[in-house]
Amino acid sequence: MFAIELQAPFAACRPMAAGWYRPTATIITPSAAYGLLLNIAAFEMRLREGEEGHSGRIPASLTRLDLPAMRLAIGVPAGSPLPRVQTVFQQLHNYPVGKDAGVPVEWTKGAKNNITPVRREFLSDVHLVVCVEADAEFEKRVLLGLEGKLNADRYGLPFVGDNAFLIDYLRLLGDTPPCRWYQQVRKETGQDRLQLTTRLTAWVDREDMTKTRSYLFAPKEEALSEPPEDAWTPIPPNQQT
Repeated sequence: MFAIELQAPFAACRPMAAGWYRPTATIITPSAAYGLLLNIAAFEMRLREGEEGHSGRIPASLTRLDLPAMRLAIGVPAGSPLPRVQTVFQQLHNYPVGKDAGVPVEWTKGAKNNITPVRREFLSDVHLVVCVEADAEFEKRVLLGLEGKLNADRYGLPFVGDNAFLIDYLRLLGDTPPCRWYQQVRKETGQDRLQLTTRLTAWVDREDMTKTRSYLFAPKEEALSEPPEDAWTPIPPNQQT
C-alpha cells in the first residue's frame, strides 16, 4: 500500500452536466482519483474510435479494458476542513431556433437572442490523501512519475476534474496521517452522517451508462491512520488486486 497527498485550490467532480446546472461531488471521486493516478503513471486510459477493441457504436473515446486493477481509499487529513462546495453563475448565450425560441432575432440588432443564467459548482480548499493498494510495478511507476523520471509519454498536466483546476502539489507519503476516511454508507453505518452523504462514481462506462458504478459515501467522524474496510473501493469494481 502507498499513499499520496494532494492539495489544490479548486476541483470539480461532476456526477452530471446539464446545460444550466453542473454540480460537483463534495470530494474527489474514486474514478477521478483513478484517472489521476493513471495519468501520473503514464497509462493511456482512452480507447479511441478506430482502435482495436472499440465497438464503433458511438463516436467517442471509450475506456480501455486492460488497465491496472487496484483499491483506493480517500480521506481528509485530521485538522483540515472538508472541501467546500462553491457556486458561480454565468450567462449562457445561444442562438435558439424555431418560432418560440427567445425573442425575435430582429429585436436583438445582430446580438444573440437568448441569454440564460447557468450555475456551476466547484470545490475549494481541497486537501486529501489517497491510499492505494496495487501491484509493486504500478507503485514504482507512480513514484517515477511524481519525480519526473518516468521514461514514458503522459498526457498534459495533472488536474482535478477541470483542466483549469491545477494542483498545488502531489507527493508520496512515508506514513499515512490520521484522516477522516470516506466510507460507503450502509445500514450498519448508522444515520448520524447522512447530512454529509455524497454519491461518488467508482467507474464510468462511456459506452453503456448502465454499467457505470457509483456508491454513497460519508466521511467518518473519527480520524484514523489506516482506512477502514468500508473506505476501500475496488477499481474496476468487478476486479481485485
